[in-house]
Amino acid sequence: MKRTTTKASREPPPWNRNTAEHRWYGFGRYYAMFPPSFAYDAIQGLTQHAEPVLDPFCGRGNAPFTASVLGHPTVGIDINPVAWIFTAAKLNPEPDSDRLINRLEQVAKARKTTDRKGKSRFETMAWSPDVRAFLRAARRELDWKDSITDRTLMAFIALHMQDKLGAGLSNVLWPTIACSPQYAVKWWTEKGFHAPPNVDPVELLADKILRRYQYGIPKGTKESFASLADAREELPKITPINAGLLITSPPYNGVTDYWNDHWIRLWILGHEMRKNWKRAERYDNRQAYQELIQDVFIKARYHVVKGGAVLVRSDLRRRTAETCIDALRNTWPGREILFRTSTSPHKGVSIHHGQGGKKAKEIDLLIPGDRGPVWREEHGFSVLEPQEDSLSFLSK
Repeated sequence: MKRTTTKASREPPPWNRNTAEHRWYGFGRYYAMFPPSFAYDAIQGLTQHAEPVLDPFCGRGNAPFTASVLGHPTVGIDINPVAWIFTAAKLNPEPDSDRLINRLEQVAKARKTTDRKGKSRFETMAWSPDVRAFLRAARRELDWKDSITDRTLMAFIALHMQDKLGAGLSNVLWPTIACSPQYAVKWWTEKGFHAPPNVDPVELLADKILRRYQYGIPKGTKESFASLADAREELPKITPINAGLLITSPPYNGVTDYWNDHWIRLWILGHEMRKNWKRAERYDNRQAYQELIQDVFIKARYHVVKGGAVLVRSDLRRRTAETCIDALRNTWPGREILFRTSTSPHKGVSIHHGQGGKKAKEIDLLIPGDRGPVWREEHGFSVLEPQEDSLSFLSK
């Protein structure tokens, strides 16, 4: 069997830098962030004109966003509120930046004196009193689930409340992963970052908003939407969307805790300011993980048209990849499955999980649709043989 290995695309984004599409594509920080060319090429090459697109594990929504701006009605689903708010804000942002900034100023005026007090050493070292008060006011005032304006503003706050020093509202923090409060306090103390920056949250966020809105908002399809839900429960509820393409990246088995690694941003969305091990989403249990992937694929199948394509980006490690392969085989028996492996040109989140800064190794699994034969040859896919030893290249 021929094994094809490619490097993740180093090509520039498919949209010119001076466009709304370019500005909004990268909005939000989350795991499994597709490079722009991946989703763009797949949607252009594997769908017919205006065919719907489905992503049941949408993360921060790069695939639904790309599909929408390319004229495809799209449905994205994610169970994590942080992922959902970024996706929903990108698919349907507040169209008027002035209205958004006015709402920002209203939140700032709603601050109370008691909001300024730090309730833990972490809070005291993470944000200045003005910022703490603003965050608490936003947490209390913004109706982010039901208001487009409030949701868009909350997405901006969630994005910039945790960042490198000088780039956002906080003391030094990793922009994506939320380390434990104990670790952060210890690190700040050892490195001399004893006090958070004295930031005006309204000034900083207004600047971020104006920069993002410099070229307006993307013109996506009105039918596109994102659901904050468990895909296993949501997919049977929605009307069949007749997708020409299912494109997704399921959670990786046992790599990261999708809930607790976002605990800071989850706090601004109404959860407790601490890690919650009862809500852990690390997917360590192999059987439960297999059941999750299989169940979602089975329920997603009824939303994919006959002759539609399925493209899954997975972790190259055996625990994750084999599960995805088995789920595809069981869900679409008799359909040919193709694959290609790749290595990201950049360090992934594994650098923060004791993996020595290794670059992400991934596998793309493709069930080609009616347009698949030409696209698969151009993009380096090989046939995945059904024999057991054909998976010997997978990592442990």
